[in-house]
Amino acid sequence: MTTIICCRKAHMRPKSRNAPGSKNFSASWKILIEKASLLRSASTAASDAVGDSLFPLFMRSFAPLAKRLASITGRLERSPAYIEDTKDRIRTPVRMWSEIALEATERLPGFLHVIEGTGKENLTGPERARLEEAIAKTEEALRRHARWIKEDVLPRSKVTLGIGAAKFRKLVRLRELGLTVDEIYAIGKKYLRESKRTLARLANEIKPGASVEEASEIVKSDHPSRFEGALEYTAKAMADAKRFIVEHDLATLPPNEELNVIETPSYLRHVIPFAAYNAPARFEARKQGFYMVTPVEDKPAMLREHSYAGTRNTAVHEGYPDYCEDMMKEAGFSADPKTKFVQMTDQIWRACRIIIDVDLHSGKMGFDEAVDLLVRESGMERPGAIAEVKRYTYNPAYQLSYLIGKHLILQLRRDVKKGLGKKYSEKLYHDTILYAGSVPMKYVREIFDYKVKDLRKLSKAGL
Repeated sequence: MTTIICCRKAHMRPKSRNAPGSKNFSASWKILIEKASLLRSASTAASDAVGDSLFPLFMRSFAPLAKRLASITGRLERSPAYIEDTKDRIRTPVRMWSEIALEATERLPGFLHVIEGTGKENLTGPERARLEEAIAKTEEALRRHARWIKEDVLPRSKVTLGIGAAKFRKLVRLRELGLTVDEIYAIGKKYLRESKRTLARLANEIKPGASVEEASEIVKSDHPSRFEGALEYTAKAMADAKRFIVEHDLATLPPNEELNVIETPSYLRHVIPFAAYNAPARFEARKQGFYMVTPVEDKPAMLREHSYAGTRNTAVHEGYPDYCEDMMKEAGFSADPKTKFVQMTDQIWRACRIIIDVDLHSGKMGFDEAVDLLVRESGMERPGAIAEVKRYTYNPAYQLSYLIGKHLILQLRRDVKKGLGKKYSEKLYHDTILYAGSVPMKYVREIFDYKVKDLRKLSKAGL
């Protein structure tokens, strides 16, 4: 569940500011690193860290381009040594993660070429030569790293996936969701059943007598003819959603915020098959977020996942919990049955995420089974499902967050409405959640408890 991370302490009670949840988040990472041995098993750090260190400098306009390119050059000059040093920690490699690392390593030069092209257009003399030399040396280091993965890491990689049932349960417990793994799994199954029934009803609204498969074909076939069109339509849908939020007073937007719709960087496309959100830098005055859309070939079969209805649905939830999809529909953002159909299809996808997250990391489901489940239940195209499950394998207890987050937010919303009565407003509810920061729902609930008590005191005082 991605949320706005900028936390305003003025909106929080002292107890919530120093809540023990922060210690439990640290403990969660300790499980992943020390017990699940992700750092000793995944060789993606080389490409991921280099790419992630360059992306914000290249994309965010917090300083003149020449200054940012100078910083990029400095990081690139240190990258070959870093890439070499990452080899020391790979002790028990996992085959799939090694394959993901190899693909990421081979893709990163594509991003470096984009940086190099920008340097040629904006730098001259020594600065340009220094950047080009740093890129050339980093590319050579990446080639050596790819060769090392092929010749050394892959031959000794194990096939086993998942962190194991016991570690998974402990990780979920430390996240303080207020639910056991079994309860989470049951919620996922329940949403899957109910969403499939709703989807069948919506299929009939799209075309009387149509099956879910037929309705899905109708929705997916309505897409731009070129990827550039999908990118433009995504930007328009985002702007429409933002304008709707302001006009209907649903939330307070942060000052100096902007959202840029861009192509997913090449080094991330193998694990982001559709789209993803990159949040603003935490302490920058200019809140510049990036919504990344993964490009596809300009062929009808490839553009199906960027349909108009799908884009309009996705536009309202990235950067905020899946809850926003329901909330925006309730507020009247779109009454198109095609958009509702995509929303329900996506809810099925997220219910599948819960099932896969639990079963995959508990050893009850294999990779191919997980892919088949996504394709069968959500109608996702197989290449996208493969990329999705690859990401699930190294993010235990994260994928369940999407639908469970929505479930908990809806549950809290009902309780807050009951507690506040006529004092309740959607804006109050949304602002409290957003400006609390990225904290467990347990502590968000505490914040609302204080608000309810304070408002009741004011009411008794006649204020």
